[in-house]
Formats: sequence, C-alpha cells, structure tokens
Amino acid sequence: MALPFDTSLGGKRIFLRVGPTDFRRGVRGMVSLVVGAMNMRMDEQSMFVFCSTSKKQIRIVYCEGAGCWMLARSIRYGCYSWPMDGDAAAQMTEEDLRNLLTDPVPLGHLKARGLVTRMDLHI
Repeated sequence: MALPFDTSLGGKRIFLRVGPTDFRRGVRGMVSLVVGAMNMRMDEQSMFVFCSTSKKQIRIVYCEGAGCWMLARSIRYGCYSWPMDGDAAAQMTEEDLRNLLTDPVPLGHLKARGLVTRMDLHI
C-alpha cells in the first residue's frame, strides 16, 4: 500500500498511541497530546499514529520544517485492529505502519457483496 506522503520513511521513528483518541482535537490538539500526555518530543524524525474511539479513523501527525502535518484516513466498512492496552506509545516499523493502513475489508469483497458501487469510490 502506498502512503499518501513521501514514501521514504528511512530514519523515521513511528510511534503508535495505544488505545482510543478523541478526534475532536485539531492538529494543535494532537501535537499537545504528543508533548503532554505521551511525554514525547515532536521532531522531524518522528511520526505519531492515532486511532479514533470507533476504530474507523486513523490520524498521522508529523513535523516538517516550520509546521506540522496531520493526515487522516476514514473507512466506511470494518474497523482497524488497534491495541487497547500497553504503553502509552509503542514504537513500530515502517512495515507495521503499512500493514496497519491496509483496508480491513478488501475492496473486492465489498464490491462482490454489492456494498460499494463505482459512485461510492468517488466520495
């Protein structure tokens, strides 16, 4: 699966926030969560991955230059497999991140069941 940003993640540390996260926060709120609750530093070498309480949305926050990026992915069917216990931040590899971002229910299965039409894909 291709990531929606620079795919050269070499040298980046990827941290997963274990448990659900309140997604009413904007990018500044997510950064304050990293610095405050997770007790970590935001730098250009770190990416932070969060999951919503419904397990249907994922956000990735990382810094680049003088600003921060917040990427969001929302799914309609299925839910992400997300660890709910353990440390506040678990380090993961690039391969772990790619596996996490794969669709929980493959598109072919949704089309076969008639749950997704061509029009749905343009939303």
